[in-house]
Amino acid sequence: MNRVTSLYLDLIRVSAALVVVLTHLAYTRFSGGQLLAWRSLGNDAVMVFFVLSGYVIAWSAAERELTLGHYALNRAARLYSVALPAVALTVLLDAIGRHWSPALYHGFQYQGGEPALRLLHALTFTHELWFQSWRVFSNGPYWSLGYECGYYLLFACAWYLRGVWRGISVLAGAALLGPKILLLLPVWALGVVVYRINSRHVPGVVTGFVLWAASLLAYAAFRIDGGPQALLAFSHAEWGRHFVEHSLHWSNEFLASYVIGVLVAMNFVGLNACAPLLTKQVTHFERPIRAGAACTFSIYLFHYPLLQCLAASGAFAPRSPLAVALLGLVTVALCCALATVTEKRKPWLRAVLLSGTRRLRQRLPRAGLSW
Repeated sequence: MNRVTSLYLDLIRVSAALVVVLTHLAYTRFSGGQLLAWRSLGNDAVMVFFVLSGYVIAWSAAERELTLGHYALNRAARLYSVALPAVALTVLLDAIGRHWSPALYHGFQYQGGEPALRLLHALTFTHELWFQSWRVFSNGPYWSLGYECGYYLLFACAWYLRGVWRGISVLAGAALLGPKILLLLPVWALGVVVYRINSRHVPGVVTGFVLWAASLLAYAAFRIDGGPQALLAFSHAEWGRHFVEHSLHWSNEFLASYVIGVLVAMNFVGLNACAPLLTKQVTHFERPIRAGAACTFSIYLFHYPLLQCLAASGAFAPRSPLAVALLGLVTVALCCALATVTEKRKPWLRAVLLSGTRRLRQRLPRAGLSW
């Protein structure tokens, strides 16, 4: 991956994370309705993350993670370095916030029934299998990890296994995940396709610029013309509102997600083709972009319980633009501070997992088992 493309993907990653924060800050209970125009962009930002994820996973598997064991170890370290603190932080912040303002946690935004089972699903990333959806207390954004982990599993089966076992394992994995997660698999897989194009079939600079510009214009037109709303209404009419909203749940906008995914893929292919012309222009901003990108996973997973708890404190008046802006800034700042003890501790967690794996491999033969 060339330097410009890598930096651009990091910039997109930071931007998408901040858009997710903004769409949640737009809830009336946080901002009094001042930001409602931004509420509809959350799904778009998550689809950007999905395409990015597919791209990075394909690149890592091709360039760095040459064995299944290496791949599994890195994925576990990446997920748990932030997921474990996110779950713990959510439990703590929810307890504080519910003490300050119980009313703010009533309704869909907080689900705490059967806490032990809810925690088990969260920590095994099984909270979105088939038509179930176990919200991790107040942490709504955590849902996407259930999808991501499923895509990591399917990719590993398809990439590292050979022969009949590849087909069997992919089918078994798909049967485990269920239709809800599989509906958005094409969006994630577009990232893999983009990596293949960018590494083997790079278009010319002019074609690249056309793809990049056209993707932005098409997205603007899609949004201005109400494309997502029209496609969601079509889904309701074809398959029933209850099924789409309650059974498909986070996949309810899958038709619009396909459009967004294709446009994001076009954008990434186009930018990569233009990369040779942009080296001098983008390197001036490399340090802040890299620093922000290092915090994006923490921003995504920590911001919602932080927003809830900070709003419950009563220190940020929802009707005050200044207070709302301060609420958003404080939330992001706290997420970035927490990233220093989560995302930046991934190498340590990887070493712990590697040590545990080696010990397990040493003991398995003694038990008459094979690795």
